[in-house]
Amino acid sequence: MWLTPIVVGCLVGCLATAALGYKSCAAEKQCVPSEQCNEGLLVDGHFYPDRSRTMLDEQCHYMEKCCNAHDTLPAARTLEGANSWQCGGRHDLWYYLRPWGYKQQEAKFGEFPWLVAIYGSDGYLCSGALISPRAVLTTARCVQNESAEELRLVAGEWDAAVELEPQPHQSRAVAELLLHPNYTQTPVAHNIAVLLLAKESSPFELAPNVQLICLPPPQMVYNYSQCYVSGWRRRDFGGSETLPKRWTLYALPRDQCMAKLRLSYLGRRNSRNDTLLCAGGDKGDFVCGDGGMDGVPLMCPLPGHDDRFVLAGLLARPGRCDGPQLLGIYTNLLFYRQWIDQKLRERDLDIRQYMV
Repeated sequence: MWLTPIVVGCLVGCLATAALGYKSCAAEKQCVPSEQCNEGLLVDGHFYPDRSRTMLDEQCHYMEKCCNAHDTLPAARTLEGANSWQCGGRHDLWYYLRPWGYKQQEAKFGEFPWLVAIYGSDGYLCSGALISPRAVLTTARCVQNESAEELRLVAGEWDAAVELEPQPHQSRAVAELLLHPNYTQTPVAHNIAVLLLAKESSPFELAPNVQLICLPPPQMVYNYSQCYVSGWRRRDFGGSETLPKRWTLYALPRDQCMAKLRLSYLGRRNSRNDTLLCAGGDKGDFVCGDGGMDGVPLMCPLPGHDDRFVLAGLLARPGRCDGPQLLGIYTNLLFYRQWIDQKLRERDLDIRQYMV
């Protein structure tokens, strides 16, 4: 979210600006976003900002620094070439931004720039994934009781409790809500929905914290050991910080997935269900139980690319943690690629943007 101007990549020599309206934390010092404070060391011509935390900083928000007024930097500049970035890619420049007291289960700013927070009439509903500047994927379970007019999509979000990030979030209204026509809750099947922006409204603008994720090409085989899930939990909203969580999982091969489904969720009669994808891994607070995690995306590396991702699945139901390891059930995006392509083509939207 966004409140105050923050400099990104500004070199020493940028003109300092007297910031108005900042909270005072000491004589001639004020609480400013960390990236807007030009205090630090110049070593061999390279400026290293001071990231240390002092007692004065404790009087500020965790994403702010108690900074000399004359060391406050001016407004951010926009990075060039943002609109030419490939789907599924991330921008390393932003990885250093993380909350003080950072924990491994918290996603860093811009780490998964296709994450979308979906809000309804009563507040936060679930997570989604941006596949087009005008289209977001989520689960049908999340939005089945909502009308399109009540939905709001927020891309580029990070800490939903404050407005201090170095790039602004973007909020858009939903014009059309497409639930899969064969969606069922019991047994869970076809749990997917497409949320579309109005053609007359502005699309999401690509930025370091707003990117598209690729959809898996036909016959793709995942690298089963290196996938991630990330998103917000509904139960975290209302606190002093509301950060997206992250967890490392692995996608199970189809035969193993069907065997686990037979023994757990679906029973023997419904075990051959290609609409679902299983994920396993270590148990943890984020992935165990139902904390309002509908639509959390499962992201796996594109073969041959360690840092480019495809959307493998969307969390279809809460993870099972009663065994030695987690069992997560996800909507299998590979199964729905044709349906998604068709719905976007019918509305003259470009599907090449999420193609590998």
